[in-house]
Amino acid sequence: MSALPSVSIVVPAYNAVRYIGEAVTSLLMQDHPDFEIIVVDDGSMDGTADIAGAFGDRVILHRQVNAGQSAALRVGWSMARGELIGYLSADDRLRPEATRRCAEVLAARPECVLVYPDFDLIDESSHRTGTVRAPEFSRWALYANLHCMPGPGSLFRRSAYEAAGPWNPQFRQIPDLDFFLRVALHGDFIRLPEVLADFRRHDESTTYRYAPFDRGEEPLRMVSVFLGRQDLSEDILRWESAMRSNAHLLSAAIHGQSGRTALALKRILKAAMLSPSSMVSKKTLSYLKTITKAARTTSVP
Repeated sequence: MSALPSVSIVVPAYNAVRYIGEAVTSLLMQDHPDFEIIVVDDGSMDGTADIAGAFGDRVILHRQVNAGQSAALRVGWSMARGELIGYLSADDRLRPEATRRCAEVLAARPECVLVYPDFDLIDESSHRTGTVRAPEFSRWALYANLHCMPGPGSLFRRSAYEAAGPWNPQFRQIPDLDFFLRVALHGDFIRLPEVLADFRRHDESTTYRYAPFDRGEEPLRMVSVFLGRQDLSEDILRWESAMRSNAHLLSAAIHGQSGRTALALKRILKAAMLSPSSMVSKKTLSYLKTITKAARTTSVP
């Protein structure tokens, strides 16, 4: 069997002293034979860099003035030497076989540019609370439904990254979705139906904390920028109404969980006008539950 492609994982970290040790330890346990770890400390004001630095030359540590997650990843990936690259949030973890298994899949499927596994959910104390079985890849689900399928443990080809470009620093709420929309223009993704990572849910994670108004508008801006590209295929362009509808639904969810109930409902109505069929989905019901729950507990203008 030929050698597996080399892998580089970047860990962007900002004030991650509570979890960074677990994240890096999980990477040091990887059984991939050609693997490197790059931690980019993005101006942390706690002991994050000290913990990462304590692992010695097993970890490449880069320290910079705070510039945000997108900038940290751009720097980390520019330092990476791997043929396959990825990232791990400083509060998540990988299973020991994660990078090897993902590298094996991409080595066997040269037509695919990204692989993503299933993952467990863990709480603040690292206790397992559930398992996420990721959906099989579908271009319709990614583009029309704006379903961000890749989660922790995903790897993608360096060539696809270089073609797509890095994360856009203008997007702070959903930069990963914007990135994956661009990467998929260069090839399909593939799901690896094995639990290979742990995704931590806690109050300080971007996914669950209060988001200011500008971040609630981000899905609308992101889709408008993407649809303004000149290299989109006809199949993507014919999903424009569905994309814009789902961008409004995602905007509604972000505004809703942040207490802006009236604006969230306005976004839902607009979504229904753009694409009535988009309203009949489990995702829409989930967003409505999020908005209803937030409306009971908080009110933010």
